[in-house]
Amino acid sequence: MDSYNIFLEYYDKIVRWINSPLEDEVEFLNEQIEKYKWKDKSNITILETACGTWTVAKEFKKLGYSINWLDINQKMIEIAKTNLDEKDLVLWDMTNFDLWKTFDVLFCNYNSICHLLTWQEWQKFFSMSYKHLKTWWILIFDINTLFEFENITRDFAQFYNFWEDTVCLEMFKKSWYYEWLIKIFKKTPDWRYDLIEENVKENSFPIEMIKKELKNKWFKVLEMIDFHYWNVNQESERVYFICEKRD
Repeated sequence: MDSYNIFLEYYDKIVRWINSPLEDEVEFLNEQIEKYKWKDKSNITILETACGTWTVAKEFKKLGYSINWLDINQKMIEIAKTNLDEKDLVLWDMTNFDLWKTFDVLFCNYNSICHLLTWQEWQKFFSMSYKHLKTWWILIFDINTLFEFENITRDFAQFYNFWEDTVCLEMFKKSWYYEWLIKIFKKTPDWRYDLIEENVKENSFPIEMIKKELKNKWFKVLEMIDFHYWNVNQESERVYFICEKRD
């Protein structure tokens, strides 16, 4: 079995432990929609790119929104479909997709954009977002900042216990990107442990560079929010961009 697919057995719990509670994430995103584009929720259409195992999307569906999803990982899609069989969940690359319709809101949550390693890929994602949004409606995405990645590389390894299995996460700085080394110590039926390793690459770019590119792609940045402290500064770790599509 592919080592990353094995990691997906623990993925949702680790995401929850690293980030804020799911309820807080959903409340925050919902507040941004209500703040800038309030109307009857049943009439608001959402596209979530890099939806993962459908955790956030499921909550927005419960709130009454009409929502579509896409992700590039086949195993993620399979896990998501076990939560609820959805025809609007598709396998696609968020830098190159065409759903042949536009949406009111586009999400890219949990710093998923950082899995795009090159600046050209970030630019393509912004172009895809513009193409799939209605004019005057909003793109919401968050990043781990370069400051955050640098901090993580200086941290000790992170250990997460799952009954008799243990997952270890450690980040290293490479020449122009950052790489998670994932070690899974998985107990076998004969009471031994298999060591399974996986590498996951991520990257980020300066906030001002991102703002300039959004403007070039005809987005207005309505607000930037430090998810933890609200005021964005040089030591912000996780920053949300709330952007409006302009003509």
